[in-house]
Amino acid sequence: MLHAREVSQLRAGSSARTLSRADVRRVARAGARRGVVAGPAAPSYPGHALTRASSSSGVRDSVAATAAAADSPASYVDAPSSVEGRRVVIVGGGWAGFGAAKHLSEQGYDVTLLEASPNPGGLSSGWRTASGKTVEAGMKGFWYQYKNTFKLIKDLQLPSWPLTDFTTSGFWNPKGLVTEAPVFSKLPQLPTLIGQFVHTAPLYWALPLEDRLTMLPFLATLADYVSSEEAFEKYDKMSAYELFRKCGVSTRCYNEFLRPTLLVGLFAPPEDLSAAAVLETLYFYALAHQNDFDVCWPRGAIAELIFQPMVERIRAAGGRVQGSRLVTGLTTDPVTGEVVSVEAADRSTGETYSYPADALVFAVGITGMQKLVAATPALAQKADFRAIMELRALDVIATRVWFDRRVSTRYPANVLSGFEATAGATFFNLNDLQDEYRDAPGSVISADFYHANALLPLSDEAIVQRVVEHVAKCEPGFKGAKVVDSIVLRYPKAVTHFSPGSYPYRPFQATSIPNTFMAGDWVKGVPHGANGLSQERAYVTGLVAANLVMQRLGGGGQQAEILDVDPDEPHIAAARTAARSARQFADALGIRSPFL
Repeated sequence: MLHAREVSQLRAGSSARTLSRADVRRVARAGARRGVVAGPAAPSYPGHALTRASSSSGVRDSVAATAAAADSPASYVDAPSSVEGRRVVIVGGGWAGFGAAKHLSEQGYDVTLLEASPNPGGLSSGWRTASGKTVEAGMKGFWYQYKNTFKLIKDLQLPSWPLTDFTTSGFWNPKGLVTEAPVFSKLPQLPTLIGQFVHTAPLYWALPLEDRLTMLPFLATLADYVSSEEAFEKYDKMSAYELFRKCGVSTRCYNEFLRPTLLVGLFAPPEDLSAAAVLETLYFYALAHQNDFDVCWPRGAIAELIFQPMVERIRAAGGRVQGSRLVTGLTTDPVTGEVVSVEAADRSTGETYSYPADALVFAVGITGMQKLVAATPALAQKADFRAIMELRALDVIATRVWFDRRVSTRYPANVLSGFEATAGATFFNLNDLQDEYRDAPGSVISADFYHANALLPLSDEAIVQRVVEHVAKCEPGFKGAKVVDSIVLRYPKAVTHFSPGSYPYRPFQATSIPNTFMAGDWVKGVPHGANGLSQERAYVTGLVAANLVMQRLGGGGQQAEILDVDPDEPHIAAARTAARSARQFADALGIRSPFL
């Protein structure tokens, strides 16, 4: 382990690679000299930090998780935290980890963020095409209610605004256009639900009005599902498909609109989704207020436009953001059970380091936490951590395709339904959205597949061919266009699956370990209206985790300000109040909900 006075300089420009079994044995040998026992090798894929724990004096355990491949790290000095009582270790970057690290470091806390990627916040050298073009995995939307994210971007004082204006989106099936989503904030403001209906009624709809009207009974559940805790639990155990059937949604409305919307919104078909999670997500993104579905897109790579400036702010405030760090151990106090240090290995050299911790924040995904819990008795004996093993994750494929000629598209962002039997898909015209491609001679398309388990075994060429065929069905101008470059990125078990009955197993941010906290869009009990798989929710949980750390350590500083979503409109608030009263009255009489 690295002792208090030891300082190790990383080799600048060292090549990045996934930790192999040989690497694990080398780290284990190095760790053995320092009292660390390494766990087995774990499969690697982008997006998750590899974490392992160790066992020595006190309570130490071994654990494995996943590694990410990225650019070579910049040189920096590796040193342990030194301000006792204010030392915070954060495992994992992204919106949650960087958000917590930024706020805590700016409040004077001694912050160390450990990230498996060698270049935290930067583009990955592994994500390049054969000709060397840089790639960022997938497109990330920024919705109207992302108040905290927009506030962060303003606070970063970037040279220019990194997001596009709000854009229209097209919904397609193999027969052609289904409908479009307008920019609601540029239209007359009407009461929610009325505004959405009025402003979409004049638009082209392949879905007949009588089919759209079958969604009306379903809208009533938006008040009913929050009428009581018992009601919420019942909706969580029910699949969204079951709920749609109970509400009388037509088969055509389900197949052509609701199912594809959820496949790209929550990455799974309605039959595999919790009805409660679907209601929360639809309410946040589309139904609570007329403008909620308005969305804008990054004008370049998020890693370069937003994350890298965040990392620079963290370091400027005295925080350490350590790349190429694979967490190899947790040391807990045998009396209090608190985590007192985190051990990590340098992916390039195999050297191990120890980071004293007065508080710990896990900002990693489900898969990484499951590997950690499975191999760590100190966590596995805790019911809240053990419950994480019941959760599931979904597969995603991200692609980017360069064509030999420029083809205009009707919409910059597009949702595809029915193009794949079990997967949802989207495609984006980067010539319209991102600055670096505006003057490109050929079209650049970013296309993503969700719930993509059936596509993972296909070759890159086969997946690219699917992208070309799908895009050409929507925009015939692509017929005959030649692919000049492409890349396919696979993410097995990468995103949260809100399956029926999963809510009880999701962790709260405050855990049973007094000085350990969770962050990420998959945690529950967040005092904020952002729900579903949301960058806003992830960032908010990072701020909440920072506030929990400050409360725990009592080290002073200003709590992070968290902006909530707009309050319910009066008629929606009244409907929800009425639903709660009706549910209480019905329960007293033994009358069941018609939806449950």
